[in-house]
Amino acid sequence: MNPRRVNQGVPHDHSYNFATRILTGGYGHIVRRRTDTGEGEFTSTDLLPGIVAIERPGSSYTLGHPMVHQAVMLPGTVTLFVRGPRLKSRSHAVADLMPSVGTWPARAEPGSGPRHSRPASLDEYRAMRDELARQGLIG
Repeated sequence: MNPRRVNQGVPHDHSYNFATRILTGGYGHIVRRRTDTGEGEFTSTDLLPGIVAIERPGSSYTLGHPMVHQAVMLPGTVTLFVRGPRLKSRSHAVADLMPSVGTWPARAEPGSGPRHSRPASLDEYRAMRDELARQGLIG
């Protein structure tokens, strides 16, 4: 369930490798190729389209931390997202398309312990639980 709908269209990498499986809904997914050094900050002029896919329920894929991608989810999409350990100090997103850096959480260092996010409120938990039950993903 995507908590950051406003950032969906922004191409980005991750600081970890991950695997995902689409449980319900789906999304348009573009994996892009960097034309610069492939390290650190980049802009939209440093990217070329690579693979374009429509991810549907049952689709699975893995991405390495250097890969740049973007995904625009349909409403009600639920994915199982399994991330590996942090391999670089931070992720990057297309600088010329991102909101101010000051709006993002502080970065963690490679190998540092987990950073705990704000726990879901009781109302948020109930809304997620109810939506998962409505979609038949939990009983």
